[in-house]
Formats: sequence, structure tokens, C-alpha cells
Amino acid sequence: MDDSKNDSKNIENAIANDPLARYSDAQKTKALRKLDWSLIPLLGVIYMLSYIDRGNIGNAYTAGMGSAWGIASNQYSWIITAYYLAYIAFQWFILLWKVISLPAWVALMALSWGITSILQAATTNFAGLMALRCLLGVFEAGFAPGVALFLSFFYHRSEMAFRYGLFISFSPIANCFASAMAYGIVHARTSLSSWKLLFIIEGIPTLLMLPLAYIFLPKAPGHCRFLNQIENEIVSLRAAQGRGHEEEGKLNFKQVCTAFYDYKNYIQAVIAFCLNSAFAALPAFLPTIIEDIGYSSVQSQGLSAPPFKNRSVFLSSLSIIGAVGFLIQALVETSGARYFATYLICGGVFPAVALTFTWVTDNQGSASKCGAGLVIFGLLFFAAILVQFLRFLMSRENKRRDERYGIVDSGEMPENVADSGDDHPDFRFML
Repeated sequence: MDDSKNDSKNIENAIANDPLARYSDAQKTKALRKLDWSLIPLLGVIYMLSYIDRGNIGNAYTAGMGSAWGIASNQYSWIITAYYLAYIAFQWFILLWKVISLPAWVALMALSWGITSILQAATTNFAGLMALRCLLGVFEAGFAPGVALFLSFFYHRSEMAFRYGLFISFSPIANCFASAMAYGIVHARTSLSSWKLLFIIEGIPTLLMLPLAYIFLPKAPGHCRFLNQIENEIVSLRAAQGRGHEEEGKLNFKQVCTAFYDYKNYIQAVIAFCLNSAFAALPAFLPTIIEDIGYSSVQSQGLSAPPFKNRSVFLSSLSIIGAVGFLIQALVETSGARYFATYLICGGVFPAVALTFTWVTDNQGSASKCGAGLVIFGLLFFAAILVQFLRFLMSRENKRRDERYGIVDSGEMPENVADSGDDHPDFRFML
């Protein structure tokens, strides 16, 4: 009788210390899988559409826009640069993901960039296109850069790299899909120029996704329409266990300021700059690179699709692979070798960018600091060296804390981590 009472008391104490203990492993696994299958594809499709809308300028240029307007090479470079100047200037939108209704915000941004993308077909001069590309950069800055922070609300640090990698994988799919679509559009016989038709057709799917984004994107853990009550509770408890307790809808300005004097953010910013210089160039310049190899405009649209079909050590290796691809592009004149180099670029750059983004979110102690870190966060051999240098610094800090405070489970966050962030004695960096 006493043993039975003791067992019941032990179970109650275990549940009090770990609220997730009341649920079976099967229930927790089912809730996590449903979250994965519902959240990642939805975010991925929205990102794929945004990537198509930002990158279709390259297909439009080779489809006749450049010759129709007499756009010189340096003017085309400015059209590309205008987007990224606005995109970088409005990276601070990331912080809004912590304080506003996310479904409404994402739907508003998607509506804005979808309309802006379609309006590019109505432009009649270089200045008009420059203005629209700036607006496109502003609106898309309100979505993609904040996704890493958004996913960190739902997943443990050890789970982030795989999920964000799946999310980023929609970008090469976007390039493949957009290039294949462009190949078909340039063969169409209509009264409208093929490059104008391309802007319109590739912008419409974004508008069609708006209702799904607004209805099914959750505001926070525990508010997922595609999960039942028990599954929502499991996801909410897992989020608190993996990231610590933080007040919803409020920024911790102390942690935001802390992000600006954290050396890790600046090293990761340089790594991101190196990788994103290559990442951003792919959709805009790949069709023109292939056309420059010696293929026709129509062939370059079709050949832009195939290359896309195909934490520290991996990041360095992928950076080097991408760098080798760009090196071949710069030094080799053989058409076959240069086209093969596009596979190396795609295979190295895309996964490297995915790993870099999650490295930022996984090594910030609070969501507020994480968001600010991504703002700061927002070419390749240098990145590989920096990755290993940063790994050395974080590994050394982990060992120092182990010696001073004792070894802890790096998979769980301390409950009061929101105030002290990654300075907390029990916080360990992900290597």
C-alpha cells in the first residue's frame, strides 16, 4: 500500500517537474510530425513563390526585356541591386514577428509583393522598374528573413537545422519551376510580350496562397489550427522546454541591445554576406550566365532549371564546393565545364545558407536577441575559414562554462533564460 502511494507521488512529482511527462512518446512524436507536415510545407511554398517573384527578373531579361528597352549590363546590375538594398534596409521587420499577428502580417506582405511583381509587366521605363524592385525588396524582407525566428518558437535547437533546411530547399525548387515555366512562356504566341506575360503568370500564384497563409499559419505554439487540443499543448510545452519561457507579443529590449555587442553576430553576419552574395546571384544571373556560355535565349531558360534538381564542418565544406563552382566560371572557357560549375554552385550555396541561418537562431538565448541577431545577420573561401573560427570560440566558451558551472544538457533551455540570454551559466552553444 505504501509502495503504491509512493509510486503515485513520484509520478505526480515527475509531472510537476516535467509537464510533458503526462504524455506518451507516441503522442509527442505524432504532434511533432503533424507540426512538421503542416507548417514546413506551408512556409516553404510561400517562400518558393517569393523566390520566384524576386528571381523572375533574370528570366524576363533574357526573354526580351533587355533588348526591348535597350537596358545595358550596368543598368541591369542596378535593377538587381535595388532589390537587395531595400531588402537589407528593412531587415528590422524581423523584430515585428515577435509582437504582431503573424498570419495577418505574412498575408499582407505576400499580397504586397505579389501585386508588385505583377505590376513589373506594366512598367515602361528603367526608373519605374527600379522603383518596383525596391518595393519588392521591402515587402519580401517582411517574410523570408523572419522564418528562422518563427521556427525557433516551435522547435528545439537540435531540431532547427533540419527543418530550416527543408524550408530553404524550396528555393532551388523555385528556380527549377520558374525556369521551366519561363521556357514554356517564351514559346507562347500572344499579343503580349513574353517577358511581360512571365511577370503576370508567375505573380498570380502568390495571390492565390493568401487565404491559406492567413488561415493556417499559427500565431504561436499552442495556436495551430491543424492540431487538436492535446497536440497543441504538447507543442506549446515542448517549445517552453526547448527555448525557455518568454512572454508572447513582447520584445525584451535588453536582449535586443545585447545582440548589438555580441561578437558572434558580426562574425555570422560576414559569413552570411559571403554566402548570400552567391545565393542572391543565382536566380538573377544564372540565365544570363548560361546565355553567355553560347546558348540562345530560349535554351538558357530551359537549361537554368536542371542545376537545381540535384553545423560547422558541413558549412565549411559546402562553402568550398560553391567557391570552386564560381572559380570555374571565372577561369574556364569550355562550355561544358562552365555549365557543370553551375551544379557545384547550387549544391554548395543553397544548403550552406540554410545551415548559416539556423546557426544564428540556435546560438541566441532569447527570441528578442535572436530577432536582433538576424537583423545584424542580414565570397565563400573566407566564409569557410570564419565558420571554423567561430566554432573554435564557441567550443572554448562551452568548455569554460562546463569547468566552472558543471556539465548540463544542451538540449534544454533554463527557464529564466529570457532575461540573461546566452550569458546564462546553463546555456551551451550549438556547434
